[in-house]
Amino acid sequence: MKLSVISPTLNEAENVPRLVEELGLALRDVDYEILIVDDNSPDRTWSVAHEIAAANPRVRTLRRMQNPGLGLAVMDGFAAAEGDVVACIDADLQHDPAILSKMLQEFDKGADVVVGSRHVQGGSTGDWDRLRRLQSWLATRTAQFFLGIRLKDPMSGYFLFSRKDFDGVKEDLNGSGFKILLEILANLRPEQVTEVPYTFRSRTRGESKLSNKVILQYLQQVWRLCGSSRHFSIRLLKSAAGGAVETLLNLALMALLLVLTNVHNWRASALACLGAMGLNYFLHQARACAAGAGKDFRNQNSYFSYLLMSAAGLLMTTISYAGLCRSLLHAPLVHFGSGAPLFFARMSCQFVAVLLGMGFNYALNRMFDWPAPVRLNWEAPAKAPILR
Repeated sequence: MKLSVISPTLNEAENVPRLVEELGLALRDVDYEILIVDDNSPDRTWSVAHEIAAANPRVRTLRRMQNPGLGLAVMDGFAAAEGDVVACIDADLQHDPAILSKMLQEFDKGADVVVGSRHVQGGSTGDWDRLRRLQSWLATRTAQFFLGIRLKDPMSGYFLFSRKDFDGVKEDLNGSGFKILLEILANLRPEQVTEVPYTFRSRTRGESKLSNKVILQYLQQVWRLCGSSRHFSIRLLKSAAGGAVETLLNLALMALLLVLTNVHNWRASALACLGAMGLNYFLHQARACAAGAGKDFRNQNSYFSYLLMSAAGLLMTTISYAGLCRSLLHAPLVHFGSGAPLFFARMSCQFVAVLLGMGFNYALNRMFDWPAPVRLNWEAPAKAPILR
């Protein structure tokens, strides 16, 4: 069984020679190759790798001239690999090559994917400061919550799995993501993933690639992968986002009615609901039209269908507001007087009433299969998946 070690590089000319040396020591009892996949680095990392390859038959290089990116580089490396098992390791020497043989042993024992982990017993993040630890913790919890990934270190870029499994999912992978391991796990859905501890080492040469752009790419990747996740419903998440927008609109209109008019009873609640529903519908249609999905921005039938679907929720909200106000404002032991206390009491009643109405509406939508024109989701139509 041959192991192909893929190392994506960008401006790592100073680190590549030492990486090759350490990998050679760690894998001296293994049949292996090292493939340096370089994104045409300005510091000529590719040239350094070529010189090493000329003297070391275990080293090959791939110089990428188009579509730069970490995920795409790793995928191209896996596709060009000659081994039965493919591994990914950073060239900056922060991933400890010494554990590769242990990772390969775990693969031989039956693991589908083996991950070098900083967060299992025996592993460590080294000399990270508090900010870096907090960033890693938030990113880890995000992946675990939204994608249902049970790994202690899903943010690891140090892992190995079979070339056969890669061939099975490569057409479904999106290389634009920051963490290719998340992409692979979300699409491969392996039965057994094993984590091998290691200590994350400090970079001694070159510069870190972590930036605000990289963080944004990660968040975009998690959002996209939610769409195919069996753990978390992206439809529910988008519905929650739409519900939050409508709630804010409702409360803003309610505040205006309470401050600028003498309408403070159930009529204020009903007017705020109708106004928020209309504005929410308008925003949804504007977004759909901008995405080229809106058939007719002025379609009155669609709007009235939306109102009909939401009528039950509107009624529940209005009744709830009236009941809450009667119970709270006329309670014998509570006196709000007038002015700000009374205003915030009524706003609180409206907030709770809106939540009850939306919950009631959601329950009805789960019970009945509404016709297509009646549905309203806070989302534009999904674009076609990116395939390679």
